[in-house]
Amino acid sequence: MNTLHNYGDVIAGRYQIQRVLGHGGMGITYAAEDLQIHQPVALKVLSLHRVKDWKALELFAREAKILANLSYPGIPQYLNYFEIETDENHAFYLVQELAPGQSLFELVNQGWKPSVEEVQAIASQVLEILVYLQQLTPPVIHRDIKPQNIIRQENGQIFLVDFGAVQDTYHNTVTGGSTVVGTFGYMAPEQFRGQAVLSTDLYGLGTTLLFLLTGKSPADLPHRQLTIDFRSVVQLPKRFAAWLERMIEPISTVRFPSAVEALVVLQGKQPLPPRASTYKRPKQSKIKLTTTTNKMTIDIPPLLLNSPQSLWLGLLPIFVCIPIFWITYAWIIEILEPKAEIDIGREWIFRLAILMTTFVPSACVICLYAAQSLFFSSAFGSRYEIEPFWKIQLTYCFGLFTLQLPSIRTKKNAKLQASVTPMQQEVAVIKNLNSYCTLAIAPLKINFGLFLNNSEKAWLVNEINAFAERHNNDQE
Repeated sequence: MNTLHNYGDVIAGRYQIQRVLGHGGMGITYAAEDLQIHQPVALKVLSLHRVKDWKALELFAREAKILANLSYPGIPQYLNYFEIETDENHAFYLVQELAPGQSLFELVNQGWKPSVEEVQAIASQVLEILVYLQQLTPPVIHRDIKPQNIIRQENGQIFLVDFGAVQDTYHNTVTGGSTVVGTFGYMAPEQFRGQAVLSTDLYGLGTTLLFLLTGKSPADLPHRQLTIDFRSVVQLPKRFAAWLERMIEPISTVRFPSAVEALVVLQGKQPLPPRASTYKRPKQSKIKLTTTTNKMTIDIPPLLLNSPQSLWLGLLPIFVCIPIFWITYAWIIEILEPKAEIDIGREWIFRLAILMTTFVPSACVICLYAAQSLFFSSAFGSRYEIEPFWKIQLTYCFGLFTLQLPSIRTKKNAKLQASVTPMQQEVAVIKNLNSYCTLAIAPLKINFGLFLNNSEKAWLVNEINAFAERHNNDQE
């Protein structure tokens, strides 16, 4: 390992190097002893020889300035900042108290498997630190919350370190515009655009908790679009899982707005608030959406003539069912028709009886099947009434005639979820023009809205999920 200083070196006649704590492309952090007061310290060094971009020096200076104004038990105390210039090098030094303990990353790699209660305790302590930072003027955003930057003492006390985000954490975007700060896997999506808001640190904390719970980097966990699907990997209490989902929402406005809100919900002092709406109702949409406390009603007008494809797909059940019915009818006649000659009137009565006994059940089955298909809802106006816990009522309109299917009921703990799913693909992408909405409530899946435009699909799915999340949380 290429280091700037070796064991035993004394810096500025005061700080004696003990060991390396962290090593990055732009700086090194050492454990050292302050020879004047005989206390352990953390000595962070940035050498100009290692700086490839002046932004690194700016971030380092910003870290020192921020730490000098912080005073909180969970943040190692700022002690000193100085620089040393020689003929060979120019180095900058930041001195802090040495946080006792080990990083969460080291603990997990050593085999530590924390319980859910321990993970929640860690989350509470980090959130308390973030509450302090976010209440400062101006608020301080850490921007690099990850297991390596959270230190845990043996007694369970937590420390948050590395406020500069210098070490292996920054690069310029391809466009050369803003600076991207963070660590892949723990970075909120907005950080890739060089942006950071109060909820950015919540995303980093949420992904850090996932690392503790699974032992895997969040980047290695299953994903649905940009959302981490941790429920398929680890079983958690329902309320905690719902809280964690809100922490790692890819859209910053859907997360908790700040650490205060996240903390009070985690502590059970307040219920999980409804999801913030991320999509507005399209101006030209003819869909009618009505939501009350315990019921959501969606009225979708006929979409058959929206495109040539919708016309053919809407009529597809009819084209498929007519030949099947005719073959079945001819086969039954061939088997059951009397061999002896009978008068024409009786023969037609016999044929009519066969027709009715085959057509009526077949028509009912076809209608019930078609009514729940995505093609049928394109040809006729449809209504979806969703009630907890959980009942779905489907109604289809044939002009003046209305078909109301029997209501679908599931268990009280069944979870409702809506998504936008492309035809013949596994990954849901709203931008796909051949995608439809899927209303899933185990074990049932209802497809609808094939020919809605993309903004209508996104809006509907967002509203249904917000309604479902509110009631799913109420029943937990």
